[in-house]
Amino acid sequence: MTRLEIVSNFIDSLERERTALGLTQIQMAKKLEISVSTYKKLISGEISKVDLYTAYRAHKLTGKWAFELCGCVATELMQVVGKLRDLTPSQLRFVTSVIDLELSFLGQLPVEIEDDYVDLLTPTGNLEDGMIWDSMHIEKLNIAPYRKLFGARLQCAIRITSNHLRPVYCNGDILLLSQSAPRDGDTGIFINKEERQAYIRKFCQADPCTLEPLNGYGLTFTLDDSDSDDSDKWVNFGHVLSKIRE
Repeated sequence: MTRLEIVSNFIDSLERERTALGLTQIQMAKKLEISVSTYKKLISGEISKVDLYTAYRAHKLTGKWAFELCGCVATELMQVVGKLRDLTPSQLRFVTSVIDLELSFLGQLPVEIEDDYVDLLTPTGNLEDGMIWDSMHIEKLNIAPYRKLFGARLQCAIRITSNHLRPVYCNGDILLLSQSAPRDGDTGIFINKEERQAYIRKFCQADPCTLEPLNGYGLTFTLDDSDSDDSDKWVNFGHVLSKIRE
């Protein structure tokens, strides 16, 4: 992009963010620590250069990075960084511990052997259908025999920590997961964002789709893709490719 395009995008972003925040132009100018006349000249296009401190104040006010305000498309890395802003301090500590694990593991093994390991998540407490997953620890799991079967689809694993899901899954079982969309009949892990609860359910493709209990206990949930309010309640964490019973 040219300088003029970047400045134009920045100006558009300022006015869009100002409206979203419910601020007047006078209030916006005060937040940016510039005069009202300067702000009006800026948004009218009379100023072709943006002061670095103004861009900094805009970032602090809106929570958006400068490149976002300038209209640049976020890379995958920056999209992840953006999501970190919404986490609580305890969640950030957990994510940091995961990053530390990955960094300590990085480079310890040849690339072809590194690919034979995935993250194994073990929730704290008894893993049951409908539990709140607010704590877990992570270790590396060697899945070399399964990589040949599932390839890149095998992305992580979860350890069952109770017998609440017997006879389908027992305490100590390890579920190998793909984080792609489930198909009819797949067992998936679905998180209800409103209740902050995770459910291990059989996914049934229908109109609407249903999430059915594995052992006959509990309510059947509907998942209506045509209703955004309904479908937005759920996060598909992944579906089961295979089970390891030790």
